Amino acid sequence: EVLPEYTVVTLQGYPISSHQLKPQIFIYPAEEMGILNEAAGKVTASLKTLLQSPQEVTPMPFLPLVNSVQVMHAHVQYLDFKGGQGLRYLTVLGQGIAPINNNELFYTYQGLTSDGKYYVAAVLPVTHPDLPADGSITGNEPPEFTSDFPAYIASVVNRLNPQAAGTFTPDLTQLDALISSLEIR
Repeated sequence: EVLPEYTVVTLQGYPISSHQLKPQIFIYPAEEMGILNEAAGKVTASLKTLLQSPQEVTPMPFLPLVNSVQVMHAHVQYLDFKGGQGLRYLTVLGQGIAPINNNELFYTYQGLTSDGKYYVAAVLPVTHPDLPADGSITGNEPPEFTSDFPAYIASVVNRLNPQAAGTFTPDLTQLDALISSLEIR
């Protein structure tokens, strides 16, 4: 994908070391996104719309661009950072049918600076003790996993949403504090 020059910060000493994704924060020049990449421009526009009229949509805005789809989103919360606003949620990206699992679950933040100049995207792995370690199909999945995958996804989301922030690793309130402390200049 063609994108304008952007900044990536990879977090060191993160509490989860074996995960499909690296803990990273991306800072993109928002105005240039749509000029160089139509898909990235649509994500930016979608986020602007959601920030003006908060709601849950499918898919939720997500950068960096990936060749996968959002399988689910849970724990959606609008959250401000120094000089900007956005939303955070938990998600899994996939290309097929697999159990929602700790090797693929992550916290993401998608935000814009107040002046509209920068798009901030965080991808931070998280785990929860109620989820399997990975996406292996063991035969012990709930019946709806094979008979009604959308019902399976809804069931997992309904189990994750009421879970306290401290039951996730890392604690979601710590990740929210990290995001809230960001200052983009």
